[in-house]
Amino acid sequence: MAVRLKKSRIAAIAVFILFLCLVLSVTDKIVRAKFIGDSTTIVNGFYAEKKNDIDLIVIGSSNSFCTINPIVLYEEYGIAAYDFGSSSQPMNISALYLKEALKRQKPKVVALEVNMMVGDSISSGNEAALRWGFTDIPLSADKLQCIYQSVGAVNADYFSYVFPIFRYHSRWKELSRTDYTYFWGDKTNYTKGYLETQEVTEYPAHLEDYDCEGEAWIADSNIKYLDEMAELCRKNQIELVLFKSPKENWHRYETEAIRALADERGLCFVDYNELYHNGELELDTAADFRDGQHLNDFGAAKVTLHFGGYIKANCEVPDRRGEKVQNAWDIACACKNRSGSQAFMVAASAKECLELLQDDKDYVLIVTDRKAGGGKKVQQWVYEDCKVVLDILWEDVGIRHRKIGESELVLSKLGSMHQVLIDDADFYQAGGRWNIIVYDKITKTVAASLNFEE
Repeated sequence: MAVRLKKSRIAAIAVFILFLCLVLSVTDKIVRAKFIGDSTTIVNGFYAEKKNDIDLIVIGSSNSFCTINPIVLYEEYGIAAYDFGSSSQPMNISALYLKEALKRQKPKVVALEVNMMVGDSISSGNEAALRWGFTDIPLSADKLQCIYQSVGAVNADYFSYVFPIFRYHSRWKELSRTDYTYFWGDKTNYTKGYLETQEVTEYPAHLEDYDCEGEAWIADSNIKYLDEMAELCRKNQIELVLFKSPKENWHRYETEAIRALADERGLCFVDYNELYHNGELELDTAADFRDGQHLNDFGAAKVTLHFGGYIKANCEVPDRRGEKVQNAWDIACACKNRSGSQAFMVAASAKECLELLQDDKDYVLIVTDRKAGGGKKVQQWVYEDCKVVLDILWEDVGIRHRKIGESELVLSKLGSMHQVLIDDADFYQAGGRWNIIVYDKITKTVAASLNFEE
């Protein structure tokens, strides 16, 4: 009897611990910071990719994912690439990201942006850099070791990186809808980790001091992490390529120091500061930079075009364009082509807008006529797969549900008010006679909500 009671207590304790872990896990996902456009969307997007589907992985700090645009690489060279980095990423975290990447992918090439090779080995204990780097990486022995390398002790700080809830528990008062929905939604990153921006620097980037005199300092620990990454790539028959994005405060003596390390290890190295200074890369310092440290879309496209040619010339990477089965980069390119201004958005009338959209099976149209029946009634149509799939003439209050793509559509009449909810967000705009809401099944977003008098 006593043995049975003891086993029962042990089982109850085990169930309680499992329940507590589950609660902590869910709570952690809600309250932790979401670095949208940075590590959260980059890391989760990487894990959303199909296994063994990426041929080139770009690793490093923000200079990496603001410089190499995988969509341009694919459009121009057919290279299936992903930018797997985080802002201010120290070299030990770059090594961690490589280890994580190799758990899911078998790339032909890994490209390491070397900005963080020069200077302090752990970003001078910069908490922001460590939060960006660690928060969204799954817990593993490699992550625990990397946190210890960064913190240097098993203390409260250490555990706040292991369990982010200890750092972000006070965020309860500032939680938004995104905090509750993000981790249950689609994590696909259609820019493949790249940070899109057409922002232009207020002052031209200052690249003229590249030839000034000085001496590069590279910490022994950074060399150790580089060697660790080189050995990992060698064992997995991966080509490791080093590159340096164009930026202010980078000099020839730093280029030469990195090149010496690359040559000693038999690694390829290309420095875009050097190419710019030598006249081999055309960059507009006033128009191609977001700020003095990062390129914008215009500058990134120029560097990416050169980088793709460099990879093709020095590495064996397949051209994935034209495969029989549509791949993730084909879909990402389609998303890019459907973003921004489209012809239907500047239509002069509802009739013209509908004519421009009616043959595209990937658009769902929710059309509202506020003056149906001589202006006394409201009529709504849902147009999907190039045909009308729902036709409602509203007379009484009511609500209708429908699935469109992967989203939930709700049409409702509440008194004199109408709503068009897509995934709980209301996109209906009263005003003119016609309201046309355009939902894109490829991007899984609302492309436009347009009003027309006629």
